[in-house]
Amino acid sequence: MEKALSWIYISNSEDKPGDVFHHLERSEKLHLAGRSENWSSAQALLNKLQPELALLDLSQGEEGLRWLEKWSVLFPHTLFFCTAASAAPELIVHAMRKGACEFLLPKMPADEIERVVLSAHKRSLEGGIHTPARVICCYGVKGGVGATTLATNLAVFAAKQLGKRVLLLDLKMQLGNAALFLDLKPRISLLELVENLSSLETAQLRSTLARHHSGVTFIAGPENMEQADNISPAAVAQIIDLLRPEFDFIFIDSDSYFSEVTLRALDEADTILTIAQLDVAAIYNLKRTLALFQRLGYRQEKVAVILNRYPQRMSDDLELIEKSISSPIFIRLPLQENGALIESVNTGEPVIMTKPQLRFSQQVAQLLQLLQGGAAEPAVRQTKRGLFKRWVRE
Repeated sequence: MEKALSWIYISNSEDKPGDVFHHLERSEKLHLAGRSENWSSAQALLNKLQPELALLDLSQGEEGLRWLEKWSVLFPHTLFFCTAASAAPELIVHAMRKGACEFLLPKMPADEIERVVLSAHKRSLEGGIHTPARVICCYGVKGGVGATTLATNLAVFAAKQLGKRVLLLDLKMQLGNAALFLDLKPRISLLELVENLSSLETAQLRSTLARHHSGVTFIAGPENMEQADNISPAAVAQIIDLLRPEFDFIFIDSDSYFSEVTLRALDEADTILTIAQLDVAAIYNLKRTLALFQRLGYRQEKVAVILNRYPQRMSDDLELIEKSISSPIFIRLPLQENGALIESVNTGEPVIMTKPQLRFSQQVAQLLQLLQGGAAEPAVRQTKRGLFKRWVRE
């Protein structure tokens, strides 16, 4: 059995500790070595015990931030975690600037708190070095084709089933609803990150963000629609660059129109999942979108066409569609399970978690495997022509 990690609790009050303390105290993988109820005596305790971890309770105000900044320098082998009864976004950001490894929120489940603490310790032992994240942008050629559904399910599968470090970034700047798909209420949005960008440290930024119970880290767009204008394309690119070293995958749920922010996200992406469905408007937009990507200089292997809500008994010639858009179809996602997908959106539980046996879930899993390496399954060809033949010039 592995030795439990030693930790101490530091506060500036004799009040009873909060839920985060009790969750850590009950963990079999952690050993509470000591407690201090005032800032001035805590340094002696840190010096004596040299714990691997320390939890600072900032509920009594921000005075502890000055001590945190000092201790993070004096005790480089101790990981400092912070908590507070009321964790305002400003307090979280300031704690990360002063040297906190993670900020543990009071409402986080016990198993999530333990996972975050142990993961942070493991990263510290490994030096935090790994291959930068692969950025995958989910771009719908029009609204309602399922880009958010695909982005959230891919992110959850990568985190929960593959054990990857995953970030989901909602770049639908005015009407994004990926948070609803995951039943999350983020405290900090992209706007707050942009406003504090100059002072945030790379390795600590991820600790300020919302987490889904699957392990996905999430960044929401601005809460108020008019605030979207305060986020520049350059700031979005800088956020992505800062977070690439911290994750294995970054999934972007982008707007379905070519704003400057969307274009910058597409530029930053390693892969663009270009999502359409089988209706005239969607295929027409898909054709125009792919032509634009070509003019923008995107290489062919960067763009993958996804046909969503694909009928099980298709009456249109898939080869004809590919000829029309001058591009192969990377993968198809089935139509018949829309009822299950709607239910998953309403409950905030991605269908790939609740109903992994569905064909949609299996195809999403296959898609992620293909994105990690390999070729797409060849689409089944049929000879019957239908709706899309009017676009093809024989």
